Amino acid sequence: MRDFEDYSWRDLVDDEVRYIYTPYVRERAVGRRPGLVVVHPTTPVAGRWSVSVQALLQEARRRGIPVVHSGNPAEAKSGEPVCARPCESAFFSTDLERTLKRMDARSLIVCGAPTSGALRATAVEGKSFGYRVAIAEETVGDESVFLHKMALFDLAHKYADVMSLDELVAQL
Repeated sequence: MRDFEDYSWRDLVDDEVRYIYTPYVRERAVGRRPGLVVVHPTTPVAGRWSVSVQALLQEARRRGIPVVHSGNPAEAKSGEPVCARPCESAFFSTDLERTLKRMDARSLIVCGAPTSGALRATAVEGKSFGYRVAIAEETVGDESVFLHKMALFDLAHKYADVMSLDELVAQL
């Protein structure tokens, strides 16, 4: 596994900030019995992240990992629940928590966009509900590269286990 700080935010964070955040450095892992939550953006978000989401979706389906979509997805397959999202978090005022419990998900993999908005809010709420949250950095995107990197930095240090898609898939 790559070094804890060797991710997309590396060019924005100096040595002093890395030092301040050293207490947050820990082993990263996908929790047991994960469910995949796909956070669909309400407006288009450019970038290659959606190609990686498709690869993650395919792998999750192949392994029988429950998939839940948040938003209005075109790629939801028959039987995959869709939770309408009235605000940023896929949990707030939705039946996502109930759906995850019904699917017996004990941890979360979250992907989608925007990183600094709905994705971040969903990951934070997921942790608040007691889930271990994992994010593959290639499967998230944002309108702003800066906001994307800083949201991932914050998530990695406080709320989620950020890793590469290859690292995440290897742990499934």
